[in-house]
Amino acid sequence: MSQGSVVGSSEVDIHHHFVWGTEEEAMSTVLAEFEERTGATVTEERTVINSLRLMIKSRILQEDPPDVWDEWPGANLRPTVEAGATADITEVWEAEGMDRAYFDGMAEAARFDGEYHAVPLDIYRISNLYYNVEYFEAAGVDPSRLSDPTELVEALPALAEVAEYPFAVFGRNPYGLLQLWETLLLGHGGASVYEAVIDGGAAAHRGVIRQAFATLGALLEFGPDNPEFLDSADVDGDFSDGRVGCINNGSWTTGHMASSEMEFERDWNCVPFPGTAGTPIVNTNAIVPAAGAMDDETVREFVEYISDAETIERFNVISGSVPPRSDVSVGELHPLSRQLHEQFGGSDAQLPSMCHGLAVGPTEVVELKDAVATFLADRDPDAAADIVVDALS
Repeated sequence: MSQGSVVGSSEVDIHHHFVWGTEEEAMSTVLAEFEERTGATVTEERTVINSLRLMIKSRILQEDPPDVWDEWPGANLRPTVEAGATADITEVWEAEGMDRAYFDGMAEAARFDGEYHAVPLDIYRISNLYYNVEYFEAAGVDPSRLSDPTELVEALPALAEVAEYPFAVFGRNPYGLLQLWETLLLGHGGASVYEAVIDGGAAAHRGVIRQAFATLGALLEFGPDNPEFLDSADVDGDFSDGRVGCINNGSWTTGHMASSEMEFERDWNCVPFPGTAGTPIVNTNAIVPAAGAMDDETVREFVEYISDAETIERFNVISGSVPPRSDVSVGELHPLSRQLHEQFGGSDAQLPSMCHGLAVGPTEVVELKDAVATFLADRDPDAAADIVVDALS
């Protein structure tokens, strides 16, 4: 896009969930830059992620959708695409070479029946183990040598000797439990089982599904009481304050840790969750234009701007996330984000997250959240496995 282009008083209406921390700063920066470059006005409506989808659906039903909004693509977005509520932006993807630049898993999440309907902004590895270097060294545990989730559980008693809590899980929103459960499913069963489960074969793998819940229960025993009162920010804060030996969270935690007093590699580090190396579970946030919105010159220019490699780089440098394109400069990224970017480029597969809607649709996500919330209350792996099998078979 030409940096000298001027669109006058034209306006773009965007609805997004980047409401706090480095993500808010990143989105505010790129929107302000678009306004400065074009002279256009960006009208923002910002809503927390849990409410965003309902508000977008309401506006679509009222035939008044925003010009663009942010959304989890993949299976989560398919019902909206099939309802004809989103624009086909294949022309932009092909003209800008995006189909060659984006990592395969990200392009697949944005593509529906051969057409592109979204622009991924970032890529997050879900299957992480963030760990306190001092505590693991004191316990004599090398996290990179743990081969599966069972070995992690077996290492936690030694961590309990040095850390207030060896492991922490957040359950205020069930997604904390759910993303850990799907990570455990991958760690115990491998990529072939994970892919079979998301492709409708859950019944055939009930044993591994149950095993993942049993391990989830074991991990909960080593964490704070009442995890149902903890959210992602609470657990990240407890980790950066030194109360917790290790956590599982998406790589957005890197942004939090970069602003903490702990130093990367000296005080904290991150490895693939035991059993998941080489086949990461991933999530992405994507910009979605409404059907018909691309007929507006300013909206089209905005979609081209937001998909540009330089914009993607800038957004991710500020937010602490990882660019989903292979052709961006990574020199200004956090060192861990640079490592992840390289790993995504060389990974055998990028497995779509169930928890974050890339792998399964909105109804299934609700049912899976019910499974982990029920498990948190009763700690019954058999009952939870039954819910998952019913939801995904």
